[in-house]
Amino acid sequence: MISIKSRFMRMTCLMGFLALVSLAVSTSCKDESDEDKVSIPHDSSKPVKLDLVYPDSGKYLEKVMITGSNFGTDPKQIRVWFNGRKAAVVGSTGDRMYVLAPRLPGDTCKISVAVGSDSIVYDKDFYYKTSVTVTTIAGNGSRATYRDGDLTQSIIAARYLCVDKEDNVFIINRVPDMYHVARIDEENNELITVARNVVANVPAADPETGTISFPTETTVGSYYSLDPKEFWGPRIREMRWPATGDRPEQGWKHSMVFNPTDGFIYTRYYFGHIVKINPRTYEVETIYKTEQGDSYGLSFNPKNPNVLYISFFGNSGVNANSIASIDVTDPQNTFKRLTGSTAGGHRDGKLEVAQFRNPEQIFCDADGNMYIADSGNHCIRRVNPEGLVETVLGMPGTAGWRDGGKEDALFNNPSGIGISSDGSVYVADFGNNRIRKLSIN
Repeated sequence: MISIKSRFMRMTCLMGFLALVSLAVSTSCKDESDEDKVSIPHDSSKPVKLDLVYPDSGKYLEKVMITGSNFGTDPKQIRVWFNGRKAAVVGSTGDRMYVLAPRLPGDTCKISVAVGSDSIVYDKDFYYKTSVTVTTIAGNGSRATYRDGDLTQSIIAARYLCVDKEDNVFIINRVPDMYHVARIDEENNELITVARNVVANVPAADPETGTISFPTETTVGSYYSLDPKEFWGPRIREMRWPATGDRPEQGWKHSMVFNPTDGFIYTRYYFGHIVKINPRTYEVETIYKTEQGDSYGLSFNPKNPNVLYISFFGNSGVNANSIASIDVTDPQNTFKRLTGSTAGGHRDGKLEVAQFRNPEQIFCDADGNMYIADSGNHCIRRVNPEGLVETVLGMPGTAGWRDGGKEDALFNNPSGIGISSDGSVYVADFGNNRIRKLSIN
């Protein structure tokens, strides 16, 4: 039997919890959440101190406790970084805070904390653990025909792709006599054909309007646009060239990209012309001309506005098998090859000595990491903001199809790449006739 006194104490605790008033009830009702609600301001006359970070290792969104003093209790006033990558502060009691480890800060991290004008760096390292797995979301491995509908039953030969702001994945199905543009609705497990009999190349999604644009080779200036306001119905566009000046001999243009800074579309021709297109007037300006050769990848990096990154195929002379960049606000003085040998090979490490073999589509995520479909090496590569190259998945030089983690995954001439809003990487695994999805944690 429960005594009247016990019932009274339980009722008192319950009322204290519901009122969210700490220290106003008996000590039996105190818990961590009650203490967190006491408002303690940061004292600007005293330094911030760090005593302990626990755990000392973890992966993306790992909940990390940092103890010390003089943090204050307002999370909005506390800034925490892992190697310069900002972490979300969940809450603070003044001498203890919880933060979430950010995405891909690097293997070995220095944690720094700033409150007001005071900042401090923790004297021990945090070790970041990356987990990457790949799964197949579309295609059954055959390209004998083309079939849309249920993703698991679809038959595709997807060469390139892009992801729009609503996380729709658009694929370019490209094998002779089976040219299609299709949209993957992953939530409803459906492949929807958008256009048929359209010879298309690398598409690009406008980050503001959601419009998809992709080049075709019908004429020198022809390309298509798909407007979500028109349910992505294909519209042929024709560029308006200046009356005079150098102009490509043929319509061999293989990729497009939107520049979110100036609002223009950029493309590059086999003959070397890098041009920008006004998507409203279709007027064209050639900003630079490189040595001729194919390029199947163009991307802008949000951490370096107006810098266009270009991947060059193995037939591109002095730029063969390389990644290059150009500042589109000063194109005549800024074009440079960023990577090492042009002979074609595989080497991770610093960008200036890294090697690729027939790199195709490239794309930069919101954190400034550039992902590369390294077709000739049968793997996916990543260049981090510090300029270090690593192989994310795939066994260099070994073609195959296998889902799984870093020790298991295999690709076969991956050629297309795109990234969704949650950081998932989609790959057009052309040699395997499949769309693969990389989940990075």
